[in-house]
Amino acid sequence: MSWVKVGSGEEPIKSALVFEWTWDSVKSFDELEKRLRERLFYVLRPRNDVIVATSMTNPSMIIFVITCRDGGGDIVVIQNPGGWYDDEDIVEHMPLFEKCAGIKIKLGRDVEESD
Repeated sequence: MSWVKVGSGEEPIKSALVFEWTWDSVKSFDELEKRLRERLFYVLRPRNDVIVATSMTNPSMIIFVITCRDGGGDIVVIQNPGGWYDDEDIVEHMPLFEKCAGIKIKLGRDVEESD
């Protein structure tokens, strides 16, 4: 996992974290999309290998961009400025997303600071 923290709080993106994932109980990208929809996520599929999802809460604070390649892919977790989570909160709650999605997420500690 890696993430970037931004500076003043006036930027249109508060934070972005990147995780690697692999298949677990779901075995296809179609199945992943279906499972997220069933668990009350709003889901777009702009390309066969990309899912964009957010919770049905309004306003949405977190957007998940999930890419697929052989054996898994990457998840980019984007928080808008209205989000009240710090990066550690997001990392701490990724196992919940992992369980909802039916995938395994690698939770590493590669951190970059950005001004």
